Amino acid sequence: MIDWDRVAELKDEIGEDGFAEVGGLFITEIEARLDDMASGTPVAADFHFLRGSAANLGLATMAEACAAAEAAAKAGGAPDLEPIAGLFAASRVELGGLFESG
Repeated sequence: MIDWDRVAELKDEIGEDGFAEVGGLFITEIEARLDDMASGTPVAADFHFLRGSAANLGLATMAEACAAAEAAAKAGGAPDLEPIAGLFAASRVELGGLFESG
């Protein structure tokens, strides 16, 4: 579910001091976008944003699901957001608060 090599790479890229802060910002942005999408009609660009954010954080399974949903939305489908929200929640559990600040 988590690409731990990507997590380690991110940590190396931004350094120990900013790791939790930057990761926390990504988590907050993903949560906000999921909330916005739940109250509206998600479009391909929404899934694209989630895919990129998830990939940056190493949330590999979520990123794959978002890529599939993005493709479905581009093809005129209406992808279900619930599985993606579930993957996000499960990924946060697996991360164990790694990106949580203070």
